[in-house]
Amino acid sequence: MSLMLIVGIVMFGVLTWCLLKNTFPPAVLFIILPTLAAVVCGFGFKALSEYVASGLKSVVGTATLVAFSAMFFTLMKEAGVFDVIVRFILRFVSESVFSVLLATLIISSICSLDGNAYATLLVTVPALLPIYEKMNISKKTLLLLITVGVGVTGITPWGGSLNRAIAVTHLNILDVYYNLLPLQGVLFLLGVVLCWYMAKVEVKNNAGIDHAAFLALRNDFLLSKKIQNKWLLRFNFSLVIATIVILVGGWVAGNYLFMIAFSIATVINFPNPKDAQQKIKDYALTVFPIIVIFLTIGVFVGILQNTGIITTLVTSMAAVLPASLGPYLYLMLAAFSVPIVILIGSDAFYFALLPLAVGLGETFHVSPMHVTIAMLITEQIGLLLSPVIPATHLGLNLLSLRVDEHIRHSIFKVWTLSVLALIAAIATGIIPV
Repeated sequence: MSLMLIVGIVMFGVLTWCLLKNTFPPAVLFIILPTLAAVVCGFGFKALSEYVASGLKSVVGTATLVAFSAMFFTLMKEAGVFDVIVRFILRFVSESVFSVLLATLIISSICSLDGNAYATLLVTVPALLPIYEKMNISKKTLLLLITVGVGVTGITPWGGSLNRAIAVTHLNILDVYYNLLPLQGVLFLLGVVLCWYMAKVEVKNNAGIDHAAFLALRNDFLLSKKIQNKWLLRFNFSLVIATIVILVGGWVAGNYLFMIAFSIATVINFPNPKDAQQKIKDYALTVFPIIVIFLTIGVFVGILQNTGIITTLVTSMAAVLPASLGPYLYLMLAAFSVPIVILIGSDAFYFALLPLAVGLGETFHVSPMHVTIAMLITEQIGLLLSPVIPATHLGLNLLSLRVDEHIRHSIFKVWTLSVLALIAAIATGIIPV
């Protein structure tokens, strides 16, 4: 066993343990651990400086996209764009339990387009909880369907999961996203089936409400919020739609597109320069930690790839696997993504597990694109089940639930959808086997 192999195993073990225990900020770990590993393996700081420069260059574009998209969607949420969507959908909801559950899935899926699980929870739970309580529908089912909604559309070019994966693999972010879109459609249809099944379960548990009481409840919500500036709201809504269409169309580079969209939104919503400047400062407080993470990932990936530590690890792992099993190992990992992410969280999943899965796949001539798609489509749907994810605790607090209640109620339903999405990816040829 070579020194580099020993160092690599120890480093990833320490990284995973520290991420799980939250002993140090991830940004600190991504700088110190690979640096120490490289120095122990005999690399000097002059060489490491070149490796770091290479790694930083690979993440700058993605970091820019994340920063400006996060500021743009935060501004749009504050402007009430997502509240309008919720009210519009609720106009078509009836007293049927299935109708309410389907509305929950649709609303959470639409809200998750901003790539922010926090925003999805803060918009969806206050809007729907009164209806759930009046209709005697379990709050655990509400959180289950929000979890699925986040899993359906939460993978976006500006969202955390996809950007973590891209930072590690250096794939083209839109190429990955386009391959994921059909699978997100499959997940949504599976979510509709889940709504039908859960409606049957809830009705058996005496969920329901009479027509007159439901209309009164729905009207109370629809009339509770007054729109202050209809013209501005229409403009913001159109800007969101146009931005998403242009992004999916690939007509403008994502980072540049969100720079333009955020600039337009700021000028229109805050014509007073002082107000605009203050808003940018406010958003910067939220965005800065994200930028730091991406830059330090550049350090992490640059050092590990250029020193050969990753190559040594995956080559050694491949050597102990039967040749017939190696090409399918990433599919086995993907099939267990939901329980894995529950245990280790998304940081360890993408920063520790994904690089090894990609490297191991390449050893058996499996495309990094296929490995990344498999891991993304199966992991995202389990995100809000993990007690390691802060957003999970926001949902639990909003609904006064315990984490064990949520996991017991949801894990096998969510895991089933995850595995079915993986099967769909294989059946459609998006992931060739």
